[in-house]
Amino acid sequence: MSTEPHPPSAGAVPPAGAPAPQIPQRREITLISHSMLFYWWPIWLLGSVMAAVTYFEDHRLAVLPAGTTVSEKKDDKGNVWKDDKGNTFYEVGVPGTSTTKSLTGAVERSKPVPGGGTANAFPTRVSQKVWMAPVFCVILLVTVIITNVPLRGLWSFLVLLLFVVIALLITLVPDGWDKVLGALGHLHIYINMAGYLFIASVVFVLWAVSVFIFDQRTYIVITPGQIRVCEHVGASIRTFDTTGLSFEKQRDDLFRHWLLGFFSGDLIVRTAGAERETIRLPNVLWIGWRLEEVQKLLAEKATVTQV
Repeated sequence: MSTEPHPPSAGAVPPAGAPAPQIPQRREITLISHSMLFYWWPIWLLGSVMAAVTYFEDHRLAVLPAGTTVSEKKDDKGNVWKDDKGNTFYEVGVPGTSTTKSLTGAVERSKPVPGGGTANAFPTRVSQKVWMAPVFCVILLVTVIITNVPLRGLWSFLVLLLFVVIALLITLVPDGWDKVLGALGHLHIYINMAGYLFIASVVFVLWAVSVFIFDQRTYIVITPGQIRVCEHVGASIRTFDTTGLSFEKQRDDLFRHWLLGFFSGDLIVRTAGAERETIRLPNVLWIGWRLEEVQKLLAEKATVTQV
């Protein structure tokens, strides 16, 4: 009689205490390509900060006719006249019958309201700091240029250095911005709080929609054996084998890639085989660190193949 043990049935339960079988996890790395709108984050950030500064500074804008004169109101002894609350009063002289909506509205709002107190005579908030609006405009223009005109290598560095040096020289001079703009025919630039807030809000909404929705549809998913590529929104997903795959990073725009882009760069992927293709993914964040992860992931396939 045979005494050979019978093999366990397919539905046999492993003995108690035995370790559960380990299911290998499928590792993958996703590289997202961002649009140029990603680099506009300084605009909504700076606009929000300047709107907050203008709000807490709490200075107001008055629009007056040309030729208006302002003088301190004085008593019979020639002293500046103040009321019981210590408020200083000024006399505004308007030429002829000229007036503005800002002035007439201020007169109406200065009248006592039921319940005591008065409304703000001039409701529009604007900062008296001369440098704020010019700096905001310069940064806005620089961002427009950098995101539309590629300045690679030395040119990008020289342009950035030029703007920094000019801004520092003007700022270091006492009342530098006031003197420069005054020499240009008093072409002072002022933006009220609503202006900063409007620009910052619109840019932020566009930036958020682009970065967190549309940009997520342009990607490369890399696994040890293959890559899946979607090059633009609505495009079909293509699959390539990782054998002979090569990666190249381009990160030579100092301003765009290093300062605004959080060490981003443009990724170029070249496939192997009979039908070789070149895949370009611009503006991949932290591209140096991510490519190191990709190389380690692809090395896993080579190790498994050798074994």
